Amino acid sequence: MALLASRRYMKKSEIFDKVAGYSGSAETKERMFERDKDDLRNLGIEIEVASQDPLFEDEAGYRIKPESYRFPLKNLSDTEKNILATALALWESSGFEKLAAGTSRRLLSKANLDETELTPFVLPVELVEESLTEIAKALALRSAIEFQYQKPDSQSSELRTVHPMGLSTWRGSWYLVGEDLGRKDIRAFKLSRICSQIFISKKREMYEIPDDFSVSDYLVMLNRELVEIEWLVRKGRAQLLRSHMKMEKSFDEEWDLILTEEDSVDLAVEKALWHFDSVVLNRPKEARERVINRLQELSEQHE
Repeated sequence: MALLASRRYMKKSEIFDKVAGYSGSAETKERMFERDKDDLRNLGIEIEVASQDPLFEDEAGYRIKPESYRFPLKNLSDTEKNILATALALWESSGFEKLAAGTSRRLLSKANLDETELTPFVLPVELVEESLTEIAKALALRSAIEFQYQKPDSQSSELRTVHPMGLSTWRGSWYLVGEDLGRKDIRAFKLSRICSQIFISKKREMYEIPDDFSVSDYLVMLNRELVEIEWLVRKGRAQLLRSHMKMEKSFDEEWDLILTEEDSVDLAVEKALWHFDSVVLNRPKEARERVINRLQELSEQHE
């Protein structure tokens, strides 16, 4: 921030005086300075090095020009859009609602984004963050937890009592792996399907986690239950689908063909309806027919 705000090249000695964190011997400060420079450059931030006066060989100065640092809002890649959407979601769930809303409006106008490309990521984040915090506490205390959980093929939720054994991400989502006491088996729970607060038992050291336990072993097994879905997606649209696609190729001037793996046919149908005219669900045939039937029902209801 110091180099970005400066209108002239800052000497190393000025940086040591004005930027918090530089302390210790001259050698220590030098090592910290080189480390910080490397960190910035590894992030892709260009640091200019020059003398204050080209006619004199005085101490070199450093500066970050705003135009080289500014984020380009045109022609954003799908990955960049997803990162922006996730960042806005985290802002909204951490007390920066007004800032997130204002930033979202500016991005939509300046980056020529569709509103649906940013909003899907905002909705579930607060509950997921809260779940992560509470589950982590329960893990540390080895306490049982209770929560309402909605399976992808169900319209209602069920109460689950679980001994948490591990947390991890899989295919862009957070999962809890734990012993489901009601089913007497190890199960994986997708945090975005937890639809209540996490209640932690007051009892401590209720269970032990085996030394050879591996969260990834159970998450890999989720692949067996996934359904492969083929979509036609309008170019530049449906970033929620694109964020976890297995394959993408151009279909014609208007559409891309992508493949995703969904938790169930029902969930794929819901995604197809949610994205409206941005997508066409191509296959499997069963899922495509369900979308058509749902659309026909909606049309009949509004005649």
